[in-house]
Amino acid sequence: MFCYQRSFGLPTEVVTAEKFRALISAPRTLQLVREAREALAQGDKKTYDAKKKALPFVIFIATYDESEKEFENKQTGEKTTKRGTWRNQKYCRLNGLSVIDFDHVDETPSDSPCLVGEKGALREIWEKAYARLSEEDKKRILFVFVTPSGHGLKVVFIADANVGNLIDNQIDFSQKLGLNPDESCKDASRGAFLTTSEDVIYLDEERLISYQDDAFGEKYDEEYHAGNTQPTKTNTGIKTNTDFTNNTNNLCDSSDSCSGNYHGVPYSKIVEAWIGDKKIEQGDRHRTSLVLADHLRYITDNDPKLIEQILRETPFVQEIIEERNEDVAATVKSAQGYEFLKGIPKRMKEALRATGAEKTVNCQLSIVNSKDDVYATLPLNAWAEELTKMAKFYPCMKELFLNVHPHKLPAVWFSSAALFGTLMTRAFYHFWYEPEIVRRLNYCIFIIGDPGAGKNIVEKFYKKIADPMIQADQVLIDEVNRYKEGRTERTTSTKAQKGDALKRPVVGIRVHPARTATGEFIRHMNAAIETVQGQPLNLHMFSFDAELDNVTKQNKGGDWKDREILELKAFHNEQDGQMYANQESVTGMFNVFWNFIYTGTPYALHRKVNQRNFGTGMSTRLAVIPLPDKGMAKRHQEVNPDANETLKTWAYRLDKVEGELPIEPLNDETYEWQSSRLEIAEFNDDKADRTLLKRIPYYGIGISLPFILMRHWDEWQEKKTLTMDDRDKRLCRLAMEIQYKCQQFFFGEMAFNYYADQNKEFVVRKRTTRYDECFRKLPEEFKTQQFMEVFGVSQSTAQRSIARLQQDHLIERVKYGVYKKVLQELP
Repeated sequence: MFCYQRSFGLPTEVVTAEKFRALISAPRTLQLVREAREALAQGDKKTYDAKKKALPFVIFIATYDESEKEFENKQTGEKTTKRGTWRNQKYCRLNGLSVIDFDHVDETPSDSPCLVGEKGALREIWEKAYARLSEEDKKRILFVFVTPSGHGLKVVFIADANVGNLIDNQIDFSQKLGLNPDESCKDASRGAFLTTSEDVIYLDEERLISYQDDAFGEKYDEEYHAGNTQPTKTNTGIKTNTDFTNNTNNLCDSSDSCSGNYHGVPYSKIVEAWIGDKKIEQGDRHRTSLVLADHLRYITDNDPKLIEQILRETPFVQEIIEERNEDVAATVKSAQGYEFLKGIPKRMKEALRATGAEKTVNCQLSIVNSKDDVYATLPLNAWAEELTKMAKFYPCMKELFLNVHPHKLPAVWFSSAALFGTLMTRAFYHFWYEPEIVRRLNYCIFIIGDPGAGKNIVEKFYKKIADPMIQADQVLIDEVNRYKEGRTERTTSTKAQKGDALKRPVVGIRVHPARTATGEFIRHMNAAIETVQGQPLNLHMFSFDAELDNVTKQNKGGDWKDREILELKAFHNEQDGQMYANQESVTGMFNVFWNFIYTGTPYALHRKVNQRNFGTGMSTRLAVIPLPDKGMAKRHQEVNPDANETLKTWAYRLDKVEGELPIEPLNDETYEWQSSRLEIAEFNDDKADRTLLKRIPYYGIGISLPFILMRHWDEWQEKKTLTMDDRDKRLCRLAMEIQYKCQQFFFGEMAFNYYADQNKEFVVRKRTTRYDECFRKLPEEFKTQQFMEVFGVSQSTAQRSIARLQQDHLIERVKYGVYKKVLQELP
């Protein structure tokens, strides 16, 4: 039998057949594998590692005896010890299975993940390797599957105690297969990240779940408890981590201390300064060693062997080597995959400065790396490629994307969708969450880019697409201005005073600038109601401003104060109201129907949404889409004389759309998308991610639906139906993926800090009293006399305390005068 860990902070659990099937068939596992491989194909190693580490973690080679593990509360400094079947090599019980990891065996480019299907490259490679085995060795194989990268294989097989220990068996079996293992799972605490049932090449489930060879454990358990995991036999030519580790010895002198230095300063001194005075606590050690390995690349000529030796001599790394035989070589290899920056990282620079190892390079000009782009972590190329393909099938996209840099396509798509969707204000739909509620197309869009990034492109499309609203409003604005002029004449003209009383016009002006009085806004919103299919329906108010700072400034005072409340309530059309003594103000309750699009700089966004006000929920209502400063101005831009007419035609068509929109396929798509990611967040206990995921489906529907309606326009006009296909579902999914990535980019750190600060604020500090300590000192079974001695009390007091502890089910009576503790510590 073997075990797994729900998370790295929990003890191991034995795997049953039911649990194994659940692990490899869970939708969450499938989604994680897909996202990991997508990230790897895009060169996003950080995301790939994060997705991979969220996969089920299984230890095929052993189970573990109970042991104690120390935990420290970082807020209080209090240390506690917990017992459990922790993944600790000192307490392993080998089961006689061994695992080989064959990485990059397909030798395909990283952007072309190989197939696992019948003709997949990995399957063909495995079949050729499998054919080399004898019939006896073939029977030893229990499980073969594709690794999370999509480019490697993991083989779980029965070890032969006569061949040797785990690494001996790996070397021997790899030779028989004719494949070279890139990394050897030589430790008895080494696990594997499972993929999905789709990636299974071979599985003997019954034997895999139940296999147990106690003889193998009896022969090698003690060696592994002592940390002896190296091959017991001469290496026969297979490259393993052992070779890699042993070669590093050539870099050091006879004192086993690395003799290398950087600019005359020993590496040990630099590392000491890099670590500083703060102790690297349990739980932070592996991650810190990974960062250190990354930073050492800049001062070691990026020599992995030297970096590994430096790490092995670092005290906190030595601790985890002793505790669980940490695979330092694997840590170094992971760090090698990180992007190599042109400058030395700040923390390493400070260490070099502190030790005198920093040398000033003689140059007169400090050139800023123009290729550094804060948006580079977003998959802009992939989004652009997909949107460009979509433009062939959806009306208006080709016209919107004309002369636009590919990285700006998401910003153009989201802002134009919000404009088209606002014109569809007379339409509604039913969402899968609380389906009885009538949902509207609500948008809160911020387009964020550096000064000069070309944010005027959004204003250009606003004037073209919003034309039906602008023209309709102009008639109403003229009516209001005539009323105001009439009131002015009443104060200056005697003749005008004798005329009929002026009546304030009831007008539903929809487009409102930043300089709008709250009273006027509410009055217009309450007036903008039309009867649609026999029911009154509020039309959306709309605001656009090319300067987000102007919006923020107008909110600070004057008549447009407290607009954040209206902005917050607009996303779900929540109820608000006012009851003022002012005779001019509207009295009563109302629901907020208001869409807005603002463009601005990152600094303007920070003034609008920051760590201090993150808890308002504004961030999860916003779609903040970057507008990177990309592309050169073209002298001879492509001109499409029909583009403006096309946009105008569709704008006036959508302005007439009314009634319920049938969106069940989008409901299915958004539900599946959100559910799978919420499962991952739940598994990771990630409240921040859960928060960011909650409202993304609304944007999946809101951004894709106007274009889907345009694509199926004839069907809608004739039957009032929308027969959606996989392309329409993909458009919806793309909108959610863009929104999700942008949410994480702009607000991920704020969300994490919000919950971290919340946990600090509400942490309940446990006080240990003298009574608690005395109870802890009591033996498992004790007599009344022992209780009196430990607590230092009289017999009568002891008897009353014992009676109370029995009533609370904290102890139970064994026999007269003898008691047994039910709990080791008082709750």
